Amino acid sequence: MTHTPPGVRAGRSAGPGASGDGEQHANARRTAIGALLERRANAFRTRDREALSSTLDPQNPTFRQNQIGVFDNIAEVPFAAWEYEIVTPDAFDLSAARKSALGAPVFTAQVDLLYRITGHDVAPVRVPQFLTFVLRGGTWYLAADGDGAATGMRTPAQVWDLGPVTVVQGTHSIVLGIGTRAALREFADTTDKAVPQVSAVWGESWPGRAVVVVPGTQAEMARLLGAEPSKYAKIAAVTTGERGAAADAAAADRVIVNPDAFRELGDLERRVVMTHEITHVASRAFTRAWTPTWLSEGFADYVGYLESAQTMRTAAPELRRDVKAGKVPVQLPADATFETTQEDLPQAYEMGWLACKLIAERWGRAKLVELYRTVGAERPPGVGAPDAASALSSAMVSVLGTGPDAFTKTWLDYLRTQAE
Repeated sequence: MTHTPPGVRAGRSAGPGASGDGEQHANARRTAIGALLERRANAFRTRDREALSSTLDPQNPTFRQNQIGVFDNIAEVPFAAWEYEIVTPDAFDLSAARKSALGAPVFTAQVDLLYRITGHDVAPVRVPQFLTFVLRGGTWYLAADGDGAATGMRTPAQVWDLGPVTVVQGTHSIVLGIGTRAALREFADTTDKAVPQVSAVWGESWPGRAVVVVPGTQAEMARLLGAEPSKYAKIAAVTTGERGAAADAAAADRVIVNPDAFRELGDLERRVVMTHEITHVASRAFTRAWTPTWLSEGFADYVGYLESAQTMRTAAPELRRDVKAGKVPVQLPADATFETTQEDLPQAYEMGWLACKLIAERWGRAKLVELYRTVGAERPPGVGAPDAASALSSAMVSVLGTGPDAFTKTWLDYLRTQAE
């Protein structure tokens, strides 16, 4: 039996071709790498800078400096757990030039970092890392975390890769950000106001807290999301999380803010944006792959606008302009229209909001929540995922007593009336 250190989870075993001396060598190497990762995990958990330094390649001063910088950057972050799991040994190949530059035996692997934020994550956040290890003088060291990028295996950036993380605790939130404590306090205060507003609509069946990540720039936000900066130019914040994941069995969603866009908003708009994102956090367990985007985004906007007395004139000016010009939509917006680079993105959000607003006004707010939960209800064991159209149709008939076609006609009439 291969020993697995307490801070390192067992991953995939050696392949079926490994045998004899080769298997023994692979197991010995795996044990040594596991011990290295445990020392690394323990160094982060106990804030032991010297211990972390001892795990890093002594012949790569730039990488050592970067890693010590990350260690220093997370000094304020309250971690409840930090450990590693070796997922895929020999995950990627190094070029001959790279091997020559390292000048020693090497080993590559996908190693997942699993961490939890105290008071927020009931299950660990899993971050895949693509690492290079090097053997020098009989000891294995961590030599790099970027070599996998050449084959498309990029280690995702975390907020502590951007700079020193300042932590601000709120009543219902924790903010991890790049910036001054005073500036980040505003995000905590805005989130703390949003959480009770969301609970008043959605109910108390969610943890009632949020993790807000505030990078320093829009470009840094895009880096955290693994995207081009232009993709989020029009977006003030996004929520990351696994659709359909139960709140008591998953890491907390992260609300990631675009500071460049957020600072352009007024106080009311900031509250609306944050309430919108917290609605996504609350409703995550009932947001499935088949949930129409107009419903998930429209519901979040409905809750966000609820206490601001917004009308189509003030909150949906682009759609109102189109309707008054005779450019009336013929159907509810398709998921593709919510892509962040779409020219008519504002109209897509506005259509979703007005559809949910119509449901709340005509059938009642409780029915809107029930519709959302019914569309995203977990299917019985052995029953496959439904297609989006049938899930929506079944839920509408069950909850509202009307089908999608009749609802769409009612919604189009509502748009024309609201546009006046």
